[in-house]
Amino acid sequence: MAHDSRSGDDDFEFGMALGHLQRWDEARTALMEGRHACPQQKRFDVELAGIVFQQKRYAEAAAWLRRGLRLDAHDNYTLDFAGTVYYLMGNVPAALQYWNRLQKPYVEELRFDQNLRVERLVVDRAFAFAPAQMLTLSEYEATEARLNGLGIFPTYNIGLSAQSNGKFVAGLHAVERDGFGSGRVPALIAVFGGVPYETIYPSYYNVGRGAMNVESLLRWDAQKRRAWIEVSAPLRKLPQWRWRLTTDERDENWILRRSFAGAAPALGEVHVSREVLAGTVAGFQTGRLTWSMGGELSHRAFSGITLGSALTPELLSGGWQAKSVSTIDYRLIDVPERRFWLVAGASSEFARLWSTPARLYEKLHGSERMHWYPQAMGDVYEVEQRVRAGKTFGSTPFDELWMLGVERDNDLWLRGLIGTRDGRKGSAPLGDRYFLANNDFYRRVYDNGLFGVKAGPLLDVGRVSAPASGLAPRNWLVSTGAEAKVTVLGTGVVLTYGRDLRTGTNAFFATVAKQF
Repeated sequence: MAHDSRSGDDDFEFGMALGHLQRWDEARTALMEGRHACPQQKRFDVELAGIVFQQKRYAEAAAWLRRGLRLDAHDNYTLDFAGTVYYLMGNVPAALQYWNRLQKPYVEELRFDQNLRVERLVVDRAFAFAPAQMLTLSEYEATEARLNGLGIFPTYNIGLSAQSNGKFVAGLHAVERDGFGSGRVPALIAVFGGVPYETIYPSYYNVGRGAMNVESLLRWDAQKRRAWIEVSAPLRKLPQWRWRLTTDERDENWILRRSFAGAAPALGEVHVSREVLAGTVAGFQTGRLTWSMGGELSHRAFSGITLGSALTPELLSGGWQAKSVSTIDYRLIDVPERRFWLVAGASSEFARLWSTPARLYEKLHGSERMHWYPQAMGDVYEVEQRVRAGKTFGSTPFDELWMLGVERDNDLWLRGLIGTRDGRKGSAPLGDRYFLANNDFYRRVYDNGLFGVKAGPLLDVGRVSAPASGLAPRNWLVSTGAEAKVTVLGTGVVLTYGRDLRTGTNAFFATVAKQF
């Protein structure tokens, strides 16, 4: 039969017949011709999904099913088919998004790895769903948030196993940190990986099998000594709540300069001593919203002062300080089938400093974090963006200023600038207002399950406003370069190269990370 004489119905029947004969390419051609003639009929999209599904081209099948659902969002067969495809792709959240509209899937049993050392009660409570009921997407996300909050699972998977009766068994498969780590080699790397820069990270996880963690940092660098210890655990063995107690002592020498390389005269000098005791409680009730509230008592002292153009007496007011701290993060956008999410966050720090004279100040901070896997399956490519901004109301002491630059005690990395020079802090911009956007594109270069490497280009853009002219330049700061992350069982090293486009200087940096 010539195509010109075939109707859309004829194309459909012809394509179906060819499909039954497993003549997939010819079947696809016939169905595409029928779809062109009848673009508002969902049956062509659904059957095209079936054709590529038989060829195990799951990502293409999912795309056709999404097109079919745009024509009829309530078709039960298409919803079930879409859930099945995403389930086979390993994208459980996307599968739940479709299955939940059909009151599926029904979980009849929970199973956990038998070799997990954490107390079973803690893991049971981390799961927001129970057997003998339907598993919802919100319950799945809440479970992930609570497992992340325990801090003992660098990698894990909440799997669903289909049973012959159409029901499912849900299981937790995880690499667990217990004691000094999840194994001898990862533990040694995690503890002693910072020895080249005179730092060790002694930490002990899952104390008493109750997901209590003791983490610490000890640095004996003569220019920036530090001792930091944090103890955290579920509140009353409830993983949806977690308390933290932290102590932090610093003894640092600062020389303020405009650059970490080349000619850069000293613009001020100060020795900073600070002791902090802090406590917080965090909540993980849902997968979309997390929060924390707490307080901090600290004492600071400044000595060896050379004011120069970067420092003022007001910045160097010492004494005792009390601070309240609160944070909130909310997942604004979550598109599981596109493997895309965006989280917005805010924090507030309100403090009273008993200096001469006494003062009040507040630091407000906002953030946005985007994460996207461009491919429908796997993690070969990965895109991340993080945008942060902060503003201070009132007059902060020197050690409460924001720093934009690569430095081990700082998380606002502008990766073309290094925050130390000759071992002393002060070569990165400091201010009481800032904007910073970090953009990363990674490609997984190698991964055998135990050892992995991912690398890619970066672009950072930032700006700082300072209370004194010598603390920060007035123009925009732009850095480009590349970053590589090397992992061994969840513990890794970050290797960073950045180039400051304003000055042309190059920055190379390496640091240890617990996981990424």
